[in-house]
Amino acid sequence: MGLVILFVALGIIPTDESKFHAPHWVVGAAGLMFFLAGIAILTGPPPDTPEASRTTWRTFLLGLGIVGALAAIFNWVAFGPGPRSFSGGISIPFVSVSGPQSEWSGRVAFGVAAVLIDAFAVWVILRGLRDLLGRGR
Repeated sequence: MGLVILFVALGIIPTDESKFHAPHWVVGAAGLMFFLAGIAILTGPPPDTPEASRTTWRTFLLGLGIVGALAAIFNWVAFGPGPRSFSGGISIPFVSVSGPQSEWSGRVAFGVAAVLIDAFAVWVILRGLRDLLGRGR
């Protein structure tokens, strides 16, 4: 499904432009993220094998692509130009309340998440490079 979303963002699969509420690169990043996650799941070793805990260049680049695309999306929502509209709500058993939220509350929520994802991306880079380059010693 990620490949289909990526093809829509690239214009390979034609879509009504009025359906886009974000730049094509943001939609493409979402498609790329799911496509890379699918590749990682399909080509990765079984989780209970010793190979599963070993970092390779393939797993490093796949992980970096997934986390990088996620970070790009959250950073655009939080800090990118243009207006945003958010909705939110609370749901507990037998009661559900929802409605529109202010633009700033949505941007703050996505901003906090973006900073956390950015920190995680830096960790992925540092840890991956340490494992890959340190293995040669």
